[in-house]
Amino acid sequence: MKLLKMFIAIILLFILVPQKESQALSSKYNVQYVSVVDGDTAYVKLGKKTIKIRMLLIDTPESKDPRKPVQPYAKEAAKFLENHMRYGRLQIQYDNSQKLDRYGRHLVYLYANGKLVNNEMVRYGYARVGFIYSQKYYLNTLKKSEAHAKKKQYKIWSIKGYVNPLGEGFITRNKPVVKSTTKYNTVSNIVSTPSTSSVQKSPTTSRAGYPTSRYRSGAPTVLANCTEVKKYYPYGITDSHISYQPKFDRDKDRMGCESSGMQYQSWFANN
Repeated sequence: MKLLKMFIAIILLFILVPQKESQALSSKYNVQYVSVVDGDTAYVKLGKKTIKIRMLLIDTPESKDPRKPVQPYAKEAAKFLENHMRYGRLQIQYDNSQKLDRYGRHLVYLYANGKLVNNEMVRYGYARVGFIYSQKYYLNTLKKSEAHAKKKQYKIWSIKGYVNPLGEGFITRNKPVVKSTTKYNTVSNIVSTPSTSSVQKSPTTSRAGYPTSRYRSGAPTVLANCTEVKKYYPYGITDSHISYQPKFDRDKDRMGCESSGMQYQSWFANN
């Protein structure tokens, strides 16, 4: 009986004790550098296979998004990553909860000469902490590095208002910001828009060139991605549209799959 109780106690101990690193994370795999896509994405060779990796828990300025201009420090972030990868002994490590994203990219922690590159990107101001997946093993480590970079005003933190405080991403303004009472006027490349009064004169038709809130007859109400959205709504949709989904609105500006350089206006809710 004593042996049985001891056996049960040992089993419970394994179940209840928090995961150690070796259990929460995979083994480290040696990889070879192929190329850098941007500051948080790259190609490496794992064995004989070339794979695309997306670094976990970080978000760097955009340089490849066709909907956005090249953002400040995007190229510098890519170069910083390239310097680590081209000249370092590289390893990748998975968080065991999920290994691939929906685009087939490998979600990894990247090491160069033993250093966690994800953390280096954040510590020196080339990246912010950002995540949409469940892997968060090094989250506290990266948050400490982010606080350090923010205090020192390194790179992305040297531009006031550049790091989006309302969610992931960055805010770029190439033109003076027009003061507005709406809290959603912080987006890339502010553009001039018609006044509310001029739009209200013809409320029954959607104004071309702007995201719409109106359902197009014959269009599916459920759309899978931005390609499908733009097939029926070339300029995007607002959060008032029946087909709107949060995944279409990564910058959380109340517009999904919108054209580049668009600022949300209150009249879009009736467009």
